[in-house]
Amino acid sequence: MFGYVKPLPAEMLLKEYELYKAIYCGLCRTGGRTVSRLTRFFLSYDFTALATLRLGLSEETPKTEKRRCPYSLKRKQMLSCDGVFTYTAAAFACLCYAKTADDVKDEKGVARFKKLLAKPIVGRMKKKAGKIFPDLYERILSPLKALDVLEKDEERHTADEYAHHGADAIGITAAYGLEGTDAAIAYEAGYHIGRYIYLLDAVDDLEEDSKRGRFNPLIKHYGSFEEALSHTEDVYNTLRASSVRFSAAVGLAKDSVYTDILQNVARFGMMNTAKDVYDKYGYKRKENEDL
Repeated sequence: MFGYVKPLPAEMLLKEYELYKAIYCGLCRTGGRTVSRLTRFFLSYDFTALATLRLGLSEETPKTEKRRCPYSLKRKQMLSCDGVFTYTAAAFACLCYAKTADDVKDEKGVARFKKLLAKPIVGRMKKKAGKIFPDLYERILSPLKALDVLEKDEERHTADEYAHHGADAIGITAAYGLEGTDAAIAYEAGYHIGRYIYLLDAVDDLEEDSKRGRFNPLIKHYGSFEEALSHTEDVYNTLRASSVRFSAAVGLAKDSVYTDILQNVARFGMMNTAKDVYDKYGYKRKENEDL
């Protein structure tokens, strides 16, 4: 699942980086224990960011402990926060299944066959998540169905219109189970994480989607691969706008040990990842500036 939303370690204090790694390892361990061991293989930075956001809004008091990693066989610092991590792993399972089901419909040939093989596996993850959070999948699925309808529409829509439904799904995921101001903050932050992921993934897949004849919101909106290519700088600006809005949402939450990690993601990590994607293909972009 993508992995675009991550901090920039070079701009982190050592204690922040150690805490971030402890969150990642704790999420990996808890997800493997409560939802499926497979979550450990597919866990991405995007969901570590989601877990960090939820930790900052949670009333739980996490503890740090040293545990042996079953993969590296080394003892590592891990954050223990069952409520937040179990939910994040369940959300990952639901979104992973939705993405796999969508890929089955969109892919062809060998790529589709691989997704068909994966679908029952991630389906078991989703089923386990559903036992813990019975209505989560249906709530996430509602905006994704709306996105599917929009993507199949023969008329052109703006990139923002396409991105909205995917962003809404992540906003709903981030805010699930929260109330009041915390829910509003989580939704806004999650929305702009989702918007950023949807648009950056469209940029990242631009060439491959064009060659394979797959749907790409930028190609659909601009009418051709060449036209989409000529507007990549505009997309870069809107990616930047989402990183700014994410930062603003995080700034509304109560200050915590997680705040600086999330602000690092917003102020440095997201646009550094976007820069790497753009530079990989030689796409036009404006130089990144501090927020």
